[in-house]
Amino acid sequence: MAQPDRPFRTPLNAVRAFECAARLLSYTRAAEELGVTQGAVSRQIATLESYIGQPLFRRIGRGIALTFAGERYAAEVRDALAILESASARIMRRPDESVLIVGATAIASRWLIGRLAEFQRAHRALSVHLRDVTSTAELHGIDIAVLSEAAREPSLESLEILRERLIPVCSPATDVPQTHDALAEGTLLHLTAYPDAWANWFAAAEFKGAYGFAGPVFDDVALAIEAAIQGQGIAIAPAHAVETDIESGRLLAPFPISVSSGRRYHLAWPKAKGRLQKVRLFRDFILAAPAVGRLDKT
Repeated sequence: MAQPDRPFRTPLNAVRAFECAARLLSYTRAAEELGVTQGAVSRQIATLESYIGQPLFRRIGRGIALTFAGERYAAEVRDALAILESASARIMRRPDESVLIVGATAIASRWLIGRLAEFQRAHRALSVHLRDVTSTAELHGIDIAVLSEAAREPSLESLEILRERLIPVCSPATDVPQTHDALAEGTLLHLTAYPDAWANWFAAAEFKGAYGFAGPVFDDVALAIEAAIQGQGIAIAPAHAVETDIESGRLLAPFPISVSSGRRYHLAWPKAKGRLQKVRLFRDFILAAPAVGRLDKT
């Protein structure tokens, strides 16, 4: 007696391992995310490749890259997993249309917070969750994100929303510099992520004198901004990261001159989620938001 066909033949555990490895381009990192061994990930992907009948990855030196078939399959798998997540959320009585998960880099989060409050007031039926992400590789489970890179994966879409500019800021409770000479003589806070920021700013200001290269150096932009708020010196910071602090009076921008950092910020979202009303609402809201202060969207 013939056995009826099973409704699903594709090895779903292997598909999950493949999606993770394809997103991270690393068996080791995929194993860490899934909580299994690297060997287990390798075996799962070998099982999937055997089932499909063609390789999904190829070796490049000590790393891996997707084959042409792997690229196409990864895009479709991500879409399918997004649909599964939506179905699970609905059956668990947490409709995905009522929860918006927004990702952002640490710097972009400072800019987003004020806008999220405004968005939440306009759309009270939505619950907005903000998560820290650094790249498009971390968008699994994220509805839409603000990143300092454009999306290049075929399963993602992105739009540029602003070009970053840097401005000097300090606490209004300190001796606020009124001239470029006074600024140059003050304690300048430096950022490792923007090593030429002060040099570029003084050049834009056409300042010919010497200034304090020996000031404190911060790896974290948020810490430099906090140091400026506490009156420890004058920071040169991304305008969008200090926008709310300036509006609240915690910081003051004593000079109108700003300089480009060369960085551009983008909205990015999975194509499979682009049709969702909550994603469209948030995307349209951010794109329609006016440029505030020294934000440059041109």
